Amino acid sequence: MWFSHHQKRNSLQAPVAGTYTVIPTATSPQQIGLLAIQPTSPVINAPIDGDIISLSPSRLVINSLSNQHIELRIDRTNFHNNCTWQVRVGDSVSPLTIVGTLYGSLKDVTIAVYRIDTIQATNWVSLANN
Repeated sequence: MWFSHHQKRNSLQAPVAGTYTVIPTATSPQQIGLLAIQPTSPVINAPIDGDIISLSPSRLVINSLSNQHIELRIDRTNFHNNCTWQVRVGDSVSPLTIVGTLYGSLKDVTIAVYRIDTIQATNWVSLANN
């Protein structure tokens, strides 16, 4: 029973109501596009269970329960669209948590979700033989 509940908590949910669309180009080689939606509702929910680790005017990053970094990015062609975040860094969220509200026209907005692959740093150093 615990296993099936744990699996549900690590599944990705659509963060907004709307129409699925083409995933915008990633801004970094570590980003892997997962989904993109043109919203029909201004309410943005968390796409996965986890903790907010980064927040900016157009994006937030969640460290999921499975220790993956999930980025939610607001792409817009019209700079009159804005978002009011209702969470802070350190907050725990779930797909039931409202993380933000869009205001302005939703017509030119895309909400995209990416997985961020991180490279683990190590203390191991290899010395060259002379």
